[in-house]
Amino acid sequence: MDDLFDDELKRMDELEQETKSEFQEAVSIEDPISSLELQPPIVIPKGTNLKKAIGLLQEKSLGCLLVEEGGKLVGILTERDILLKITGRGLNLGQELVEDYYTPSPEYLKMSDPLVFALNKMTVGGFRHIPIINDEKEPIGLVSLVDIVHHISDYFSDAVLNLPPHPQRKGFPTPEGG
Repeated sequence: MDDLFDDELKRMDELEQETKSEFQEAVSIEDPISSLELQPPIVIPKGTNLKKAIGLLQEKSLGCLLVEEGGKLVGILTERDILLKITGRGLNLGQELVEDYYTPSPEYLKMSDPLVFALNKMTVGGFRHIPIINDEKEPIGLVSLVDIVHHISDYFSDAVLNLPPHPQRKGFPTPEGG
């Protein structure tokens, strides 16, 4: 009987240790941006025509392009820029340049900045993407809202992936006969 009790105590200790190590590996909004698995950004030089820029967005299925001049970040061309500033205007995209339509001097962060800063800039500014630069202001990354959501959902993967296909809602009548 004592052996059964000892085995049970030992198993409880093991479970407690597993729980503690899960908490030590927890995701935090204080984690640096470098903890995300970011793809390198697509960077185009200032002076690129809109036809080429939009073609890149379509080809790569991207939401934005970073624009550089002399290796330094000078702007960001987003889907929103295209929708609000270009679509329906009958422009010759081969002659128009990105610098006439991009968002100049975009907000940016560094890889060492915490995720909470990216979330703050996205929430306050209404952005979906924040460029990441190095100390020389060269674009080296791009963090999106989707990147942060994936990072958080990876930690909670069991809870996210094991959901039923439809939410369980209370208070809705069931259809007759079924």
